[in-house]
Amino acid sequence: MKLYLSLGLLSLIFIESCSDTGSSGQVKLYPGDNFQQANDNFPAGTVFVIANGVHQKQRVHNPKSGNVWLGEKGAIMDGLNSITAAFTGKAVNVSIQGVEIRNYVDNGIYFDAGEKVSFKRLRITDTGSGTGELNGAIRLNDVSDITVSHSYFARVSSAILPSYCEGPILIDWNTGINIGRNFVQLGKCRGENIRIEYNTMERKGDYLRPGARDVEDWISIYRSSGTTDNPIQVRYNRARGHGHSKYGSFIMLGDAGGKHQLAYGNVGVTPGQVGIGIAGGEDIKVDSNILYSDEWRDSNIALYSADYSEPEPCNNHIITNNRSLWYNRTGVQNNLWTDQDCNPILDNNTYPDYSLNHSIWESSKAARGN
Repeated sequence: MKLYLSLGLLSLIFIESCSDTGSSGQVKLYPGDNFQQANDNFPAGTVFVIANGVHQKQRVHNPKSGNVWLGEKGAIMDGLNSITAAFTGKAVNVSIQGVEIRNYVDNGIYFDAGEKVSFKRLRITDTGSGTGELNGAIRLNDVSDITVSHSYFARVSSAILPSYCEGPILIDWNTGINIGRNFVQLGKCRGENIRIEYNTMERKGDYLRPGARDVEDWISIYRSSGTTDNPIQVRYNRARGHGHSKYGSFIMLGDAGGKHQLAYGNVGVTPGQVGIGIAGGEDIKVDSNILYSDEWRDSNIALYSADYSEPEPCNNHIITNNRSLWYNRTGVQNNLWTDQDCNPILDNNTYPDYSLNHSIWESSKAARGN
């Protein structure tokens, strides 16, 4: 049985049950409907279906527990560069799927407390303020149990910024083009089942978010810790191209400390001045990655281990089974370096590997899903 109602600007469709979400009903939102009013008027567990079309200046603060915001094909939330963020506040068991979010001033989504949040099949563009260190497409502070999957980011100040977060965290099968400062910066996060995997990142042309910093580290693990048996895993990602930073990297581990981190099976093609760096921390492993760089102005080195995070502990760095062909700024091969301060183990790395070139981009496991 279906019941059709109209209330003000809200056109409503209720169904008796929705087994995949546990929801008591669905509410369909058309252009001109007020998203905040809908959130406030309907109960926790409602599925809000965002209709095809452009929904201007919409914002949802404190979505209710169990709510799903589901975009139809062609559903767009446009902040018209006058709304701070599309979704804000606290979120518990909230899912946002299948909608395009564009032209929001500070963030596309900013939750500053919550748990069990899921973002799938989003497209977030032309959004974010500042340098990208604090604001971006998806900013999550003090949130646990996070999923960001199969989404697209372009011309943002940064893409995905979880901080003070707790696992599980899954960031997988996303694509970023000209994403500002970072594609992912994991800041002061901890716990089991933290995964950043199968993502594709590229720097193309000159069109960046106005005022945003160009890419620094594509993936930065900052003062974050997994566990002995379940390290933070950065796996099967690929990045191509670089910004103008003299310090940027493809993957930075152990930044300002942290422990129990693994970078495995990633592929980088001229992705920054450094390929993969271990800048400090304990029990950090770099295994079976493939790195290639052309000579360019700030190109430096493929792999390194160093204690740049004093006074935090630095110990047990392992760099093994990697392959690289990396030309530095003077055209000289520069593949692996360590200051020996973190008791590094260097084993079975192949460099220079003259079989490597730009074609490694297509060999990544991340390429098989795109």
